[in-house]
Amino acid sequence: MIVSTLLAELAAAMPAREGLPDPRAEARWLLAQALGRAGVWLIANADRTVTPEVEERARSWAARRAAGEPMHYVVGTCPFWGREFHVSPAVLIPRPETELVVQLALTLDLPSRPLVADVGTGSGCLAVTLALELPGARVAATEISLEALIVARFNVARHQANVSVVQGDLAHHLRGPFDLVAANLPYVPDEVVASLAPEVRDHEPRIALVGGPDGTTLIRAFLTDLPRLLRPAGYALLEVGAGHTHALADEVAAAGMSEVERMRDVAGTERVLVLQRP
Repeated sequence: MIVSTLLAELAAAMPAREGLPDPRAEARWLLAQALGRAGVWLIANADRTVTPEVEERARSWAARRAAGEPMHYVVGTCPFWGREFHVSPAVLIPRPETELVVQLALTLDLPSRPLVADVGTGSGCLAVTLALELPGARVAATEISLEALIVARFNVARHQANVSVVQGDLAHHLRGPFDLVAANLPYVPDEVVASLAPEVRDHEPRIALVGGPDGTTLIRAFLTDLPRLLRPAGYALLEVGAGHTHALADEVAAAGMSEVERMRDVAGTERVLVLQRP
């Protein structure tokens, strides 16, 4: 079968719906992944014959996508900060919003060879990226889920990053002090879960999504530990949900942290909170 014919059949196998608005675009992406090619290759090679192995893989992926499985779980990888990371239903799919944490980290006045902690690392995308983008950084990453920890360690090995990943609840077992602590903890309020897109609600791990009645339960607990974790003048970067920068103001003050900056995502939500220990 040639590329153009298979593309048409893959698109037809994925009817348009909420969460899958453009079957043709998704068909192109899935086939490109199955071929190990860039999407533009399909345009220039529309008459190229596809091997039976690739055809079978692409059809299987399209069937899973049509059933509602997120595309990155289907193919098993997701890009983050220009690198590919292995993902599975044990971890959240990396979001562009989390790249804001990296963007901010690169602007901070950190020492050479900074000691960094990533709390609730999930796939390890943030820990690995910080280790590779901050010169000389050494990163300690924690994860409560054993299944997620396995994914994170795979990604650390894949990118040969200077990251140690250990199982644990928040940062209680880390000693520090750290120059930088990053955390993307669950922040979806309980009552919001039902309204999430089916791809998220039905497939991504609730333990990594849901943050209690107002979404801040784990973040509040984590803030109480920050004074112990950070060296004087050390920074914390927290990814938070809508309205949380205001909701957490008392906990930030009680922890003795100074607020340095708030960064908004493309939707205008204050998404990353930058704190510093005086």
